[in-house]
Amino acid sequence: MKKIFLILTGLIIIVIAVYVLIPSKIYIDEEISIDSSDVIAARFLNNKSNWKRWWPGTTINDNLYRFKSLEIDLGKMTNSTVYFNLKKGDIILKNSISVFAGEEGTVTVKWNASEDSSKDFYSKLTNYFEKAAIRAQMAEVLLSLKRFLQDERNTYGYKIYINLIKDTVLLTHAEIRNSIPEVHEIYQIVNNLKQEADKGGVKQVAFPMLNVTKINEYQYQVTVALPINKTVHTQPKTTINEMPKGANLLVLDVKGGQNTINNALSQLKIYMKDHRLVSPAMSYQSLVTDRSVEKDTSKWVTKIYYPIF
Repeated sequence: MKKIFLILTGLIIIVIAVYVLIPSKIYIDEEISIDSSDVIAARFLNNKSNWKRWWPGTTINDNLYRFKSLEIDLGKMTNSTVYFNLKKGDIILKNSISVFAGEEGTVTVKWNASEDSSKDFYSKLTNYFEKAAIRAQMAEVLLSLKRFLQDERNTYGYKIYINLIKDTVLLTHAEIRNSIPEVHEIYQIVNNLKQEADKGGVKQVAFPMLNVTKINEYQYQVTVALPINKTVHTQPKTTINEMPKGANLLVLDVKGGQNTINNALSQLKIYMKDHRLVSPAMSYQSLVTDRSVEKDTSKWVTKIYYPIF
């Protein structure tokens, strides 16, 4: 009889503890720091058509997504927050994911989930133990988003990285033209610069550089430069330009013709805007492939450089 009394007392204590210690409303908060910009994070979170690009599970349609035992039904979206319902079995949670700019070059993504739980003993106990499983899967989803956003090939179509300026002395030719120069015209200038370097007793130390900038409706500024190992006396149509050694360069590798290069330049400019970067000088193409020899533009390899603060 005493044993039965103790068992019943223990059960009553457990029931009371569940009601007292386990909250009636479930809250789950998860967050992650990502090396990206708030603009990019918001672009892929607050646009339904972009969710399927980073979502680690199954995409049913633009609104409905599944990952393991979770089902997400997207709802309202604002500039910085997306609202949706999350379902796991019989549990339905109201959710929001918000984007916050963090330290320079980082963004924090916060995921909040909540539910008014049932007051009965069994539901409270079940929901309490399900909370850990839901939190773990939420963390996996956020980690997938982080891996996606931190690879610029996903967000901009190209790998973008930072190098330091090494070749600082440039033998440069600049002119105004009424049209974009043809390949043979560019390499005529390159060859002239090479001959001038040879006569001056200096060495070419990197690939030729090119910048073509439209300055008005009818004219283009064409700049061709040859990196050399030291300064030299120049001819009337050339100058020596020097870049600060050790300064930062954004770099993007491109394989393809001029349309591909133009697209890469556009993406690099978007990257700079998203990351609030400022350039003190014009971008340039490093002509890795000799375009005068390689006629197949799909095989052209070009490095695009953008000096940045």
